[in-house]
Amino acid sequence: MKNNNYKQKLIKKLKYRSIYSGSKESDFILSNFAKKNLNNLSISELESYEKFLTLGDVNIWNWVSKNETTPFFEDQNYVKFILLMRNN
Repeated sequence: MKNNNYKQKLIKKLKYRSIYSGSKESDFILSNFAKKNLNNLSISELESYEKFLTLGDVNIWNWVSKNETTPFFEDQNYVKFILLMRNN
């Protein structure tokens, strides 16, 4: 029960941060990802996604637009989902 409450609070916080990440372009990609996928991630994946968001809007946008890599996060499942959304 405690983990479920923590997970729900974390999801709520991450959805907000994804919707209001900075630029409209990043907001669009991250908010769509968050709405469709955060509920299906494990707590450890959510915590990793939270760290991913700390990269900042410019770095995330450069990664999403294929201008840079995010080596630490490349092996995370949610990154694969974001990449799929980016390519659609």
